[in-house]
Amino acid sequence: MCSITLLSGCDSGSKPALPNVTQWTTVEQCDLHHQACLAQNQHQSVRLNITPHPIPIARPLNVSVTLDAITATKVELDISGVNMYMGFNRVTLTPHPQHPGEFVGTSMLAFCTIAKMQWQVTVMIHQPDGSQIQVPYLLETSNR
Repeated sequence: MCSITLLSGCDSGSKPALPNVTQWTTVEQCDLHHQACLAQNQHQSVRLNITPHPIPIARPLNVSVTLDAITATKVELDISGVNMYMGFNRVTLTPHPQHPGEFVGTSMLAFCTIAKMQWQVTVMIHQPDGSQIQVPYLLETSNR
């Protein structure tokens, strides 16, 4: 005897709207290993600083993001491998109690077996109106 079970579901046809995301131009010409890097878009700016310098692999990192002319309800840092998938690595930064517009936290770069690893470090800024600004920075590390 053979039985067949059919499953069905209902779909109202409406899907939740994705947040309005604005992605800025990737910051490529700044070396996060040696300094904070500034991204600018019109009158707004985002400064990303990761310490210690140079940035180590598989060690705790101090992260600081400073926003100018941007109001944020939440700021996240997303680190992804460009030349190799390195898993999900996103942290929520907390507002600095003494410095308005500054958000801080800790993260870490995963160890990779390839000689040169390319990373995209993206600051994700959630705004009060539900929109989001994403500011990508490039970083390269070497395990040698």
